[in-house]
Amino acid sequence: MFLWWYTNDPNNINVAKFKGLVEYSTFEKPYFLWRCQAENWRIRERLHTRFYVPKQHMLGGMMKSRAMEKLWKIGNFTGLHASYLPFSSSKWRLDGPENVTRGDVKYLSFNFTLVDVPGRREQFQFAEDNIIIRCRFYYTPTTEDVYGEYAYTVDTGELKIDLIIKHWEWNIDKLEPTIQELRDIGLDIPKSKASLALWVNLASINMTKLEVAEEDAESTADLDFTERTSTAQNMYVEGDKVSVVQDRAEIDEEIPLRNQLKEHFKVRFEKGNTTFEGFFKFVPQAIVTDGITYNTTDVTASYISAGAHMRLFIGYPYFGNYTLEHDPSLGAEGVSPWLPTNLLLILVGVTVLIAVAVAAVKVRKKTVNIISVQ
Repeated sequence: MFLWWYTNDPNNINVAKFKGLVEYSTFEKPYFLWRCQAENWRIRERLHTRFYVPKQHMLGGMMKSRAMEKLWKIGNFTGLHASYLPFSSSKWRLDGPENVTRGDVKYLSFNFTLVDVPGRREQFQFAEDNIIIRCRFYYTPTTEDVYGEYAYTVDTGELKIDLIIKHWEWNIDKLEPTIQELRDIGLDIPKSKASLALWVNLASINMTKLEVAEEDAESTADLDFTERTSTAQNMYVEGDKVSVVQDRAEIDEEIPLRNQLKEHFKVRFEKGNTTFEGFFKFVPQAIVTDGITYNTTDVTASYISAGAHMRLFIGYPYFGNYTLEHDPSLGAEGVSPWLPTNLLLILVGVTVLIAVAVAAVKVRKKTVNIISVQ
C-alpha cells in the first residue's frame, strides 16, 4: 500500500493499494472483466454462453453430446490455482532503501520481493521469488529508457515502480487442450489466451479516520479498512470526472480506459483544497523478455467505482513462461523541474512527502515496513 500527501495538509492522503494479481480469460474482451476470471466454472460458463449456445442448432446429436462433455470437463477440472493471488496474505522481503546517484540523477531505491504465500503455498509456490515490486523515488527529473524499446519522463517527487512477474503458471494452459477439442467440434472459439491483471485500489483517506480504522482492524481483522474509510468522491480518468461515491462493483461491468496514443494512462485524485494534485499513472506498454531479447506488448486497463474508491485493473496479455515488466508510478503534480536547485530541495524536503507502507497490513499488531521520503 502506497500513501502520499502534502506535508502541510497531512489529513488528506492519497492511497494506491496493490491488491494482487488476477488471471482472467480474454475470449470476449481484451481488458479485465470481473466475471471473466480464469476459474474453471467461469470459463465453462463463458464458453457455453458465448460459443456453444449460438452454435448448438447447427450441431448433430453426437456433436452436441461431445461438446457438453468437454464443457463439463472444463467446469470440473482440478489442479488449477485460484484466479486471484492476494498480496496482503503473502510475505515480502524488503531490500534497501539506499540513495543512488547517477550523474545528475538522484533517487532512493528499494525493492519488495514476494517470498512466501503461506495460506496458498501449494497453489502459488511458483510465484515465490518471482514477483518483484522495484521502486525508485526521484529527487531529480529524468528520462527512463526501457531497453531501447520506449522512453518516458519521470518528474521530481515521483515514485517510479517496476512490476516484475516471472514464470507465471497459467490456468488457461492446462485447459487449452480441451478448449481445442471444442474448436475441433465446430465451436468458433478464438485463439486467444488469458491475461493477467494487477488490481489496484485508489482511495483518499483522512488521517484521523485512518487511526480509528487501524484500531478497528486489530479487533476485526478487516483488511479493507482503508477502503471503508476513504473519503474520495471523484477521480479523473484521462481528464474525465468519474464519481466513485457509489459501489457499482456488484451491479456494473468494468469500464475500459482509452489511452489515445498518450505517453501514459493517468488517474488523478480530486484536488479539493490541497496544494498538489496526486496521480497514479502507467505506460501503455510492457516488456516481455527471455533475458536476451526484449519485446513490447500493449497494456489494457479497466476501472469501476467501488464505494468512495476506485478499482483499477491493469491488464497484461498472455506472456507464457517469459518475464513481464511494467512501469506504473505515482506522485504529486506541481513540483517544477525548472526551479533552482536550492528551492527544488526545499520543495522535496519540506512540501512533498511520500510515505510507502508495504509488506504487511497493520492488522493484529503485525509489522508494517515504512519508508518515508521527506
